[in-house]
Amino acid sequence: MVVWEFPCESRTLSGIDTENLVIVVTRFFLVKKKKPKSWCFCLDYRRRTLILVLWSSLIGYIMNKFSSGVPKVSDFSGTRHIGLDIARSIAIVLVLFSHARYLVGEPGTYFFLTIGAKFGVELFFVLSGFLIGTILLKSFDSGINSSSLFRFWVRRWLRTLPAYFSVLLFVWVIFDEVNFFYFFFLQDLVLGNWNLMPVSWSLVIEEWFYLMFPLLVIGFSFFYPRSAFLLSALFLCCLSIVYPMQEYFSCSNNVDSLSCFENEVRKSTFRFGSLGIGVLIAYMQHRLDLRSAMNRRIKTLFFCLLISLLLVTLFSYQVASGNILDGASTVLYFCIFYPLMGFVAGLTIIFLFSIDLKFPIVPLKLISFVSITSYSNYLWHMLVFDYLKTWKGEIDSEYLVLAFFSVSFFVAGLSYLIIEKPFLTLRNKVAS
Repeated sequence: MVVWEFPCESRTLSGIDTENLVIVVTRFFLVKKKKPKSWCFCLDYRRRTLILVLWSSLIGYIMNKFSSGVPKVSDFSGTRHIGLDIARSIAIVLVLFSHARYLVGEPGTYFFLTIGAKFGVELFFVLSGFLIGTILLKSFDSGINSSSLFRFWVRRWLRTLPAYFSVLLFVWVIFDEVNFFYFFFLQDLVLGNWNLMPVSWSLVIEEWFYLMFPLLVIGFSFFYPRSAFLLSALFLCCLSIVYPMQEYFSCSNNVDSLSCFENEVRKSTFRFGSLGIGVLIAYMQHRLDLRSAMNRRIKTLFFCLLISLLLVTLFSYQVASGNILDGASTVLYFCIFYPLMGFVAGLTIIFLFSIDLKFPIVPLKLISFVSITSYSNYLWHMLVFDYLKTWKGEIDSEYLVLAFFSVSFFVAGLSYLIIEKPFLTLRNKVAS
């Protein structure tokens, strides 16, 4: 994993070496760096600072113009679906735990947490497909046109881009690293890597899904108007298996097949399978009232979910650890690995969406906080991780892990209140 290098290398437990800090800060602001010609913005500190100030001013203006007063922590609760909040909370916590294992002495001891992170991301994908599918179904029922389609895209962009761009600007200003393609989610298609922002691979998949899926439904509607939505969702599920077929075979013959699989298949721009599963769930809910049907069979659904979770855990551990069964096809394992995880993530969403849950006010607010700030947490937590990792060996791992979770949630809360919420308010004003 490529990490960002923080400028403070000489430190003690009592703090940072002041002399080195002064040198670093002086060089950053006064020395003009020469860079090789590349697809990068090579601007001096004055222009970088100006852009940061303009971005901060824009956020401040939006907060003042569209927010009703200063955001409060109580804003984290309200009329939300607690089951879906739990799903989102589980997903982000699994991702955090997976990365936190690299802060302990021997990460291999906690290898099983890697499986949790993979499942957490698939859970994010299924949930996103479900929510986006629900929105689009309502739009298509009322009659889709260019205006409503553009409004859908604007609402999605105001939801996802401000926080994402803020992280890119932060990395640019602090580390003097930026790449043009990241602003258009082309880092996979053009660059073939996500080194500048490692977690951005999943955002690339989601943003291309937002763009392509509505167009796919419109395309199918010319030939099969009644079943266009269903066919589009099924097409996405098939595409995620067929599209990277060449990579499946290529990775099965690779010396480090797991690493090849991770980069060439898992993080492929058009791996829409789990998103397609979420869309299918939205379709069944919209047409068949899936929630009511499953609520009457909640015990059976729970039993099926437990069995599925057990089986997918065993299977996933085998694949992730490279322990493929003798005589079994590596290509076959790769082909069914993520579709299987997506299927179990889909069962999890159906269960949490169908069951009736009630919590006291304090746990309810806590779940809502973790859920609502999960996007910001996902974006920022690797920066927190990379900084704390420089302290590994100097501070007890237990304290590092505690600091990782505490700071990640704190930064996520600030990001939501200062960046996300104002733009969400703006979204409701201009694209309602």
